[in-house]
Amino acid sequence: MSFALKPVLLLTVAAMATPVGAAWASDTHHDGIWTVTTSAEDGACNTNYDFKMRVKNGEVTYAGFWPVKATGGINRAGLIRMNLAHSGQSVKATGLVRGDTASGDWTSPKPACSGSWVAKRA
Repeated sequence: MSFALKPVLLLTVAAMATPVGAAWASDTHHDGIWTVTTSAEDGACNTNYDFKMRVKNGEVTYAGFWPVKATGGINRAGLIRMNLAHSGQSVKATGLVRGDTASGDWTSPKPACSGSWVAKRA
């Protein structure tokens, strides 16, 4: 996986951005491993990615082999906010969980690009 995207990977399940506060943590409704698929739709990113994210107590972490830092979470209402970072690149993602599926949008400032993502609980 080249890291021209990894902003997309970084971001995507995305949709879970910003530091997790009390309102975003301690909810287990969405816990588990989620398979995420990204779609680059605008800008300098031209690769789509599939990867896994882990949700535990509402907090999101990356569940793959790349050295990716994921922070953020899912609140009780299913709103997702997260940041992903790898090798100086970052992605912000937001979205919504509905049952065992989720979807949303992501953006990356460098390279400047954006797109959407979908996820399914594994």
